[in-house]
Amino acid sequence: MSAMPDRFQLRLFDGFHLEQEGRALRVPHSARRLVALLGIRGRCGRTDIAATLWRDVPERTAQARLRTVLWRLHRLTADPVVTGRKVLGLAATVDADVPAFVAAARHSMHGGAADRSSTPALVIGDLLPGWYEDWVLVERERLRLLQMHALEAVATQLTAAGRYADAIDAALAAVRLEPLREAATRALIVAHLAENNIVEAVRCLTSFRNGLASEFGAAPTPELEQLVQSSLNRTA
Repeated sequence: MSAMPDRFQLRLFDGFHLEQEGRALRVPHSARRLVALLGIRGRCGRTDIAATLWRDVPERTAQARLRTVLWRLHRLTADPVVTGRKVLGLAATVDADVPAFVAAARHSMHGGAADRSSTPALVIGDLLPGWYEDWVLVERERLRLLQMHALEAVATQLTAAGRYADAIDAALAAVRLEPLREAATRALIVAHLAENNIVEAVRCLTSFRNGLASEFGAAPTPELEQLVQSSLNRTA
């Protein structure tokens, strides 16, 4: 009876890190780029991979470099990290943080019940800090926007469930990501108002208003102003 293959752990938030059963693997830089691409985008055809990673060289050269990278990866460990022929993907034994985050975010945004663990699952570090290739920058921004939408959705769900402290925690995480994003500030203000913390709601609105004026010479939407003003009128 053959032994079960070891499992790998791939972490791309806060830097590239690949482990095999707790042992860190020293992955060559060129191989890191391939593993990272597959860990973020999932299965990809060889042509797309070569065009993304070696966009400034002829296709034949790019394909040759891809073959070299795959050879180096196969020498790294007895168990494969990347599998496939024409279409490549991470092996089923690779547990990667980006797909896990994306699954949690989409679950939160599409009706999944939010609980105390929802916010920590969505609080992530930067994707591959120090990597400045165009495809990394695009993916980093995509995941940041997904994170903000998910945190806002969690805050809204928790507010509706009467879990105000947890809702405020999720909304604050969204605001920290983008202090001048009105949707995040709205989620925070709504949570404060639901808990009858009108003073905190006013502070949030004032800070947001001042930030917009200072950075862009703009103002909050009338709807956001009215949201807080209506609560003030009810308490007057």
